[in-house]
Amino acid sequence: MAEHKPINWAYPFPSKEPNSNPLQLMTHMANAKGGYYPTGENGLWHGGVHFDEGTAAFFDQSSVRCIADGEVIAYRIDERYPVSEFTDEIPRVKRAPFSTGFVLVKHSLQPPPLKNADDSITDGQTPPSLTLYSLYMHLLDWAGYQAQPDLPRPAFWETKRYTVNTRKDGLSVRAGPSKNTTKLSELCKGAEITIGETEGGFSKLISIISGTAQPALAADDEGQLPGYVSTSLLKPHSEPTEYDKVVVLQNGLPIKAGDLISHPGLYQNHDSAAQHMVHVELFSCDDVPAFIARSRAWASRLPDDQKTLLKVYKGASKLIAHREGIGAENPRKISNEGSQIGVDLIIPQTLLDGLPASHKIQVTVPPESGTPASTTSWWRLDGLFADENGSPIDGWLAEQELITTRHSPWEWEGFQCIEETGAPVEKLAYAFNARGLLSTDEQHNYRAQISKADGGPIVTLARLYDIADTDKDGVLTSAEIQAALTRPWHAQVLGQLVAKYESEWFWNKGKWDELDPLLAEEPGKPNLVWEAEKQRIEKLSWWQELEAPHGASDGNAWHFHPTATVSAFLYSRRLIDVEQFIEEYSSQHEQFMANTPAFSQVSKGNLRTILELINEYYYANPEKANLFELAYMFATARHEAYYFPSGEFFSSNPEVGAIPYFNKYDPLLATTHEHRIRAIENGNTQEGDGYRYRGRGLVHLTWKNNYREAKEHFGIDFVSQPDKAAEPKHSVPIMIWGMKKGIFTGRKLSHYINSAGVDYVEARRIINGSDQQQLIAGYAIKFESILRKTSSAKESFDQ
Repeated sequence: MAEHKPINWAYPFPSKEPNSNPLQLMTHMANAKGGYYPTGENGLWHGGVHFDEGTAAFFDQSSVRCIADGEVIAYRIDERYPVSEFTDEIPRVKRAPFSTGFVLVKHSLQPPPLKNADDSITDGQTPPSLTLYSLYMHLLDWAGYQAQPDLPRPAFWETKRYTVNTRKDGLSVRAGPSKNTTKLSELCKGAEITIGETEGGFSKLISIISGTAQPALAADDEGQLPGYVSTSLLKPHSEPTEYDKVVVLQNGLPIKAGDLISHPGLYQNHDSAAQHMVHVELFSCDDVPAFIARSRAWASRLPDDQKTLLKVYKGASKLIAHREGIGAENPRKISNEGSQIGVDLIIPQTLLDGLPASHKIQVTVPPESGTPASTTSWWRLDGLFADENGSPIDGWLAEQELITTRHSPWEWEGFQCIEETGAPVEKLAYAFNARGLLSTDEQHNYRAQISKADGGPIVTLARLYDIADTDKDGVLTSAEIQAALTRPWHAQVLGQLVAKYESEWFWNKGKWDELDPLLAEEPGKPNLVWEAEKQRIEKLSWWQELEAPHGASDGNAWHFHPTATVSAFLYSRRLIDVEQFIEEYSSQHEQFMANTPAFSQVSKGNLRTILELINEYYYANPEKANLFELAYMFATARHEAYYFPSGEFFSSNPEVGAIPYFNKYDPLLATTHEHRIRAIENGNTQEGDGYRYRGRGLVHLTWKNNYREAKEHFGIDFVSQPDKAAEPKHSVPIMIWGMKKGIFTGRKLSHYINSAGVDYVEARRIINGSDQQQLIAGYAIKFESILRKTSSAKESFDQ
């Protein structure tokens, strides 16, 4: 596999709308009660976005998910939310809780490698890279977890105890780290224990916190119990290392896109009710403009299939209104009358792929008089565009060469970098003036500050795109920014701003004290609400505590819009549309095998994991993905990874037979000379190797020699830790690599699937008898039909 490994992306909160698209998600952010990007209601910079009660109707905000693969480098959890005391006009003291809990994740962003004509990676050329940080702020306190004991906990917390999580009976305690060793005792289901080092699929038993063991186990002189237990049958219970302090993880703990970060915490401002809210932020301390320049240069050398963004230009294209009867047999024509598009917009390919079949048409013009054949794609797009007057328009868009263009996300098309100019007092004075909150004297006193902010980069850029100043009064207000976010073309422009300024999480007392006169209710008299707010800002800060261990700067960073950035990269790398594939497979499930259990949620989850890992593999290894090869892989996995006792499909723990079957190929336990010789020839030379190197994974990796070869290829010690081959993150790459190389049958998959023909039956002959060959071939044909609807994999072999 290539050393370069791109990161996966996910939204922090999934959409509640099954057919939502990234541009809709951007407009939903306008419903937040506050916390817009790139500025807040007070006119000051705001580097993140808020998910609060206003966005809850559109997003599943039950838990916070990591937006990209990376490593957790720091976190803080409140034991109980701190409380600010504000005195209002009655006077009355308002106690306002506010979560300071956060998680900080470090990521590495890097384009895919360049490829030679033979698909090998070009030597000596390293893609540019950027270190990114994602921040998740205002998270649930420890009291909240204690009040909800069944609430899932983040994996990066320290695991302090485990519960025996067997389905029926208890959990065996073995003398050694293997099922083949003597059984010492049995822990009851639900027993709480602590464990030590893990060896293979077993962990050393240390102590029993609650529950029983029959027979009882005696501790040694150091207080540790004897024996080992199966790790997979334990449910971990984790807790934070400390409370109310920043926990800095020197080495970082790996985390995947979509993994649990935490749950929304409680936050209350002085002038509003308490609400559950999360602030999500994405920033970098690197030289972002330099990285973008290098990334654009690199993208110019990437293949066309990396260009997953369609750009539509203001004044160049038109939308042709839909009428009854329009379809593949009666398509729209470019010569038809339409409305001129009055805005620029970049559309992810997956938005187009996700349109209903009735909303996408391809029209092919046959060759004529020496002119080659041509194909035009038509997309029916509703709710995305406006005409030159700003009025929304719907209809059919033709993708035309020279009129529309294709781009890679690594081109950062439309993104612009801007740097802070001036001080917070200038922006606040400008915002107050725009809202009519300054007296005549204050307008005069702060005239210079207002004038500076009026010429600042965000205002200038906003006017350039006519984003927000809708009433043309020369003043930019937060209400106008919120209104702009409801329109896809304006929301996208705002989402493409990358702004550099001092982070709000960097405590700078002088910066905030400078605002005191402007916020004073009376000259020379402190504003008590503002004084309490400054105390809150200081308590929320954390930047300085990470500066030394992680080389953070003096608080200045480049900020990206989280949702816009995730959308650009999340929608650029999917070979298979995961949810559409699952939907198609579910609808055809009964056709795959008669008298099988229903397609359960467990099986759906297994299939979803496999699909996502296949997407990851082919993105990391941009080789030609052939539809027929994928169909055969799915058919094989469907057959070999069926866990009969539970009825789980695509299981990583399939039923593989009783121990006598494994002994069949054990050098000492085999009953025939032929089996003993075959075992030795394949590397099984020690007693127990038959069971130790049994078939695991989606396409059973078997024999010690094959485990050794997988170790050499992937750099993971499958020989000493063979159970790792059953983990989906390893079994999916093993399946693809093994089939393409011929590990399982001695012949590469391309021997049976190539330009000369597709022979699923012969591909199985060395493995199964005729009945099974026909069964799996039938599966493959059904998977072909699903992949044609849900995948960009090619059918031809000469790409």
